[in-house]
Amino acid sequence: MIIDRFHCLYNSTYLIRSNFLIKIKVPAILRLIILQTANLLIPLVLNSQKKDINFSLENAKKNRTDFIVSLTSFPKRIGKVHLVIESMLRQSFLPSRIILWLSIEQFPSIDMLPQKLLDLRKRGLEIVLTEGDLRSYKKYFFLLKQQPEAGFIIIDDDVFYQSLILENLINTHIKYPKAVCANRCAIINPCEQYSNWSGLKGNNIEERDDLLPTGCGGVLYPPYSLHDAVLDDSLFTSICADADDIWLNVCAFLKGTSFVYTGKNEYLLAVTSNQNEHLHSKNVGESNNDKRIKNVRTYFKEKHGVDVINRDVV
Repeated sequence: MIIDRFHCLYNSTYLIRSNFLIKIKVPAILRLIILQTANLLIPLVLNSQKKDINFSLENAKKNRTDFIVSLTSFPKRIGKVHLVIESMLRQSFLPSRIILWLSIEQFPSIDMLPQKLLDLRKRGLEIVLTEGDLRSYKKYFFLLKQQPEAGFIIIDDDVFYQSLILENLINTHIKYPKAVCANRCAIINPCEQYSNWSGLKGNNIEERDDLLPTGCGGVLYPPYSLHDAVLDDSLFTSICADADDIWLNVCAFLKGTSFVYTGKNEYLLAVTSNQNEHLHSKNVGESNNDKRIKNVRTYFKEKHGVDVINRDVV
């Protein structure tokens, strides 16, 4: 698959060890070239394959999982979300459903959506317009409201996902069926700012309590793995706005659910846009995540006597 090829090329630039080449920014320049070329060629190839029955949920003869892939988006990214869906339809393991949750406040009519996105409904995509705008929380909130028993996988709306993303999660889930499984995790350090938390690399695959999965790499949540607070929209919008990764992590911890890293943390190939707005840059660069962490930590300490960040004291 063309996404896999570009993914491998992109990640290979991080293996360059020459201090001289790094000093003159050769790896960074190569990454930029690969990223720009990928964003030019991948859409062309995916568009040429759109009638291939292998790239649909109903007709593809591939391994299937009961897990639902769930994501959300907003106006500045909606023009390219179809590329993310296309990458999901090319997974080695296909989900039972793919649902895109959109706010009716941002998209009053489904007919105003890009035609390339609407066309994907014929191949299995479900598009649901929701009342109110819960921003990034839409990716799980309305699904669990409708199906409390659902097992789901959240992804972001600006990544070309290589074809083994779901398989990595499912294989890890088979070994650790009650744990939240993630391709990318940060190690929670209550004594440091979020930007200083280390990311997991290598094959450190074991159940842990001190991990924060990040949704951009894909995160699998087994059925009933989250505390009831996960659906308290008045609470999470007031103390943890725009930080669903943190909220989901806290709700899993409160439920007694552990976390497992798949051992497959790789650099992601971004779907670029002139109008792209990166929540990650805002949350990390402006220390928003530190504010949200402080908020949830204070709330649960005062209301429930639990430190949801310093988990060594539990």
